[in-house]
Amino acid sequence: MSDFRIRPATKDDARRLFEWRNDESTRTMSKNKDVVEWDEHLGWLDRRLKMNKPGLFIFELDGEPVATFRVDGEDVSYTVAPEHRNRGVAKLMLNEVRARFGCLRAHVYSDNEPSIRAARRAGFEVVIIDA
Repeated sequence: MSDFRIRPATKDDARRLFEWRNDESTRTMSKNKDVVEWDEHLGWLDRRLKMNKPGLFIFELDGEPVATFRVDGEDVSYTVAPEHRNRGVAKLMLNEVRARFGCLRAHVYSDNEPSIRAARRAGFEVVIIDA
């Protein structure tokens, strides 16, 4: 089993989060499907990191960032880096998120079966969004 770690996101993660957010597959499964511009992203990240509890994390495997998740109240949202998808990263990450943050709610599009399965297997409440 790989060594993993969850750490708070920092400004140093800006480029990585920007690229993951603008990945075509990520945008397809996001509420906002538009490409996010760099300045807009930096503004969002700055505001997020200044929050009392930013709730924005990076998931690392063997020291390499491979995914991110955000906790907003009772909701969790997440994405796995494109080059690490379909390798069990979401399952591993979401199981650890559940262990640390409890049972959260994941809003997932109906056609995103892998994400629905990962969230349900981790014990999250899954709210299906019609595609």
